[in-house]
Amino acid sequence: MIVIIDGTGPDSDQDYAKEMGNSFPSQINKQVVGSTYFRGPSLTGKEVSTIADRAVGAAQGGSGSLMLVGYSRGGCTAIIAAKRLKAQGKRVKAMFLFDAVDMQTSELGLSQTIPDNVDFVAHARTARSLAFWIRNPVKSRFYFYNTGRWLDGHGVLEEKKFTGTHGAAGGVPWADVVGDRACSLAVADWMTGQLKANGVDVTLKG
Repeated sequence: MIVIIDGTGPDSDQDYAKEMGNSFPSQINKQVVGSTYFRGPSLTGKEVSTIADRAVGAAQGGSGSLMLVGYSRGGCTAIIAAKRLKAQGKRVKAMFLFDAVDMQTSELGLSQTIPDNVDFVAHARTARSLAFWIRNPVKSRFYFYNTGRWLDGHGVLEEKKFTGTHGAAGGVPWADVVGDRACSLAVADWMTGQLKANGVDVTLKG
């Protein structure tokens, strides 16, 4: 089964669906029958722990190998959920992260390292390009703290960096940022390969 946690967005579920309806996690949810999808936290991030608990509950109720998907602070949430699942003795076959970040320093210790009950991780990150940041100081979101940088144990961590905005990394590029659509397309192509290699038959579109 696949449990999906999308990125940060508006408080209103209606506004959230409009803004994030084509995000990569949303695309995966639409293409995978039986997947479980959770919207991401609001701008304050106060819901991270609650969403992680809900993800754990969904994983407990499922059957077969478990996979987790997370974007932005949804990636941070997926890592926290994996740690809580470890405490229950449950393994995670694969985790697919789209630029996992967190703005709350209090959460960083919980999500910097992915636990050793995760066998495989594919993480698409935004490259910390100074030239890109200077051109796009706000939309690049470089002030977000990176998380999910390391994997404990003997699992495999595949990481690739892409030059573009945080939105592009999650499938919601900025129309007015030069090169952002190309970044989103590149992320879609790479992560589609990672998903298919792990038995998830989806095709992401940037």
